Amino acid sequence: MTDTKAIGYIRVSTNRQAENGYGLEAQREQIFRFCEAQNLQLVALIPDVMSGKRTDKLYGRIAAITAIRTGMANVLVVNTLDRSSRSMADGAKLVADAKLEGWRIVGLDGTDSDTVSQLTVHARLLVAEEERELISKRTKQGLIKARQAGKQLGKPSTIDRKVVQRIVKQRLAGKGTKAIARLSLILV
Repeated sequence: MTDTKAIGYIRVSTNRQAENGYGLEAQREQIFRFCEAQNLQLVALIPDVMSGKRTDKLYGRIAAITAIRTGMANVLVVNTLDRSSRSMADGAKLVADAKLEGWRIVGLDGTDSDTVSQLTVHARLLVAEEERELISKRTKQGLIKARQAGKQLGKPSTIDRKVVQRIVKQRLAGKGTKAIARLSLILV
């Protein structure tokens, strides 16, 4: 067995991607095969289900890096660098921290924080950040178009329409939330 221990980090952006399993499962399988082929001892595989936009909320990534910093492993294996961050500033800091602290980030696409140039890292991360912004823009445009077409977005309410109308009427009459709640319990 090799001395090079790795922690795999996989991420999908939405709950739907996580629920259908394909996104996480595909990444999981690819990381297993990669580690085996590269003679890396995979000691943990940590997932995140979160957009890469809010890197402070990537708790799986935080756990993976913390484990590396405690000596559990010395390589973070990711599908691609943009799976670990969709922010140029955050991704560049992540790579710089890895170099400074003596651990590596290795992507299945051949990216290795030990050997890749700073220019290449920044270029890839800028593309990932731009892609995230374009996805957001297209999603917002699609939602606007759907609303204009009269489509109901989101989950339908499970609250009876008459109850909603009664609550709105009471609120417009000046009643507070506690009074409305008490009346709703009595009237139901």
